[in-house]
Amino acid sequence: MKKTSLIFAVLSLAACTKTPLPAEQTVYEDALIILNEGAFTGGTATLDAVGGSVDTVVQSAFSTENGYALGNIGQHMIAADSLLVVSVNNAGVVRGISRKSMLERWSTLVAGPRYLAESGDKIVVSTWSSDYIKILDKYSGQFLDSIDVFGVSEQIHADGGIVYIGLNGGFGNDNRVAVVDLNTNNVDTLLVGDKPNSFVQVGTAVYVLCAGYEDWAGSASTPASLWKIENGIATEVIAAPTSADHAIALKSDGTDLYFLNASYSGAVVKTSLNPTSWPSTAITNAGGYNLDLINDILYVHDAKDYASAGKIYQYDLSGTLLDSIDAGIIPRQALAN
Repeated sequence: MKKTSLIFAVLSLAACTKTPLPAEQTVYEDALIILNEGAFTGGTATLDAVGGSVDTVVQSAFSTENGYALGNIGQHMIAADSLLVVSVNNAGVVRGISRKSMLERWSTLVAGPRYLAESGDKIVVSTWSSDYIKILDKYSGQFLDSIDVFGVSEQIHADGGIVYIGLNGGFGNDNRVAVVDLNTNNVDTLLVGDKPNSFVQVGTAVYVLCAGYEDWAGSASTPASLWKIENGIATEVIAAPTSADHAIALKSDGTDLYFLNASYSGAVVKTSLNPTSWPSTAITNAGGYNLDLINDILYVHDAKDYASAGKIYQYDLSGTLLDSIDAGIIPRQALAN
């Protein structure tokens, strides 16, 4: 009788003991993650992992780990605690992905998602599908709210609970920045240059690079311009000299500003925070589709012919070429841990 009781006790204890979950892989944790848009027609975006302490090189890491594709046209990614959050434009989805394992943790359908920002426990998603930005829960991807910003939205910059959103008109034109208080959902708009496309913050000042409108069919193009928002007021810092001058992908090391001097196939130019003239001397080769600045290294994304493998060129802040990285189809962003 005692032996039977002892057996039941052992079995009960075994039934209550939880099997520990296997530890997540860490091969990706300190690697550089590259987002490739993928071919526009019939292609898929990819995430590549390069470098890190174990010299990782994993192409298409997301599909390798999950067994399915990321989706058509990778638009933007951000780090949010232990997650990578990626917007996939044509697929209409935002994915939360483990930074360590590349395994998907959640996905949420959002029509035409563009850019992302993290604010506390929220993910802000801009979109061209409506005049509303979408608010998701960072940890679950659950839809929380929509906020009318009175225009189609593009790049986002979050400063605590205040979010700056470029209203660029999508395929048309716009010249406003929406300033959203996520605590109250109050929205103000500020006038800036045509087609605001990127932000950086230095101290209390938020700099806005405006690409200028490119009229491919006529003569209505407008020049690029640089603006500064401080104390709720937007002021123009400087404008490009001609309507043929356009610019994208503003970055800063806290002392100087860097951007591409063309909306396609641009070269990097460098200027101070308070320039007196539009920067016209390139410090890198042309060919840049997008630009990142990570640990004082400029990453110039070269999409080549937009149909085959691209390349990322690494330059120091003076424009000296340091190295290059093989990438997928249309590399548009790099993100380090």
